[in-house]
Amino acid sequence: MISTRPNLAYLKAAWAAHASISAENCKQSYEEAGISFERVNHSWIVRKDDTQVSTMPLRYTRQDLRMGFLGRIEMEARKAAADIEAVLLRDLDLPDDHTISVELEQSMRQLRRNGSRALIILIGPAMLTDTPEQIYVEMHAFLDAPRACLYARRGTEDLLANASKRERHPRATTYIELAQMVAATLNTAMNAAVSAGLATY
Repeated sequence: MISTRPNLAYLKAAWAAHASISAENCKQSYEEAGISFERVNHSWIVRKDDTQVSTMPLRYTRQDLRMGFLGRIEMEARKAAADIEAVLLRDLDLPDDHTISVELEQSMRQLRRNGSRALIILIGPAMLTDTPEQIYVEMHAFLDAPRACLYARRGTEDLLANASKRERHPRATTYIELAQMVAATLNTAMNAAVSAGLATY
């Protein structure tokens, strides 16, 4: 049965493999990059250190290998996005007429195009009327490990001004746990804004 949970060990190894032969490392040898190949029938099993990160045909280019890494990373990233979205939809206490928008396809295009590791999630009013009670949240969830950066405001007011660095930049052991931490932080911030009369539900 195919797991619906992202394989975090794979994500860590695949991102490391991709980085080790890309950008400033584009001329680095596979051996120097810690990438090894094992021939099995008519394909190569590709490993980064001890973790299998890809399967390639016998004839391939370095670019094929990079794209192979990103293709499998995308599969795991979509699982991570689904975990995050499910928790946020369940646990977030959103103001009236506010919605969550997971910019999945745009983020996946950026992943395939330039290896971007960020999944962008936006929270804001369904209708842009720019009223004082509207809250805007931007979350960057990173697809190499369960970590994120959070930004939340109402007008020019930073709703996370009193949040700790750990709350603004949470790290977790799973994407579900990460989303739970994010929901708790945002709920606290939005409830405090309501109590202070900065926003209304």
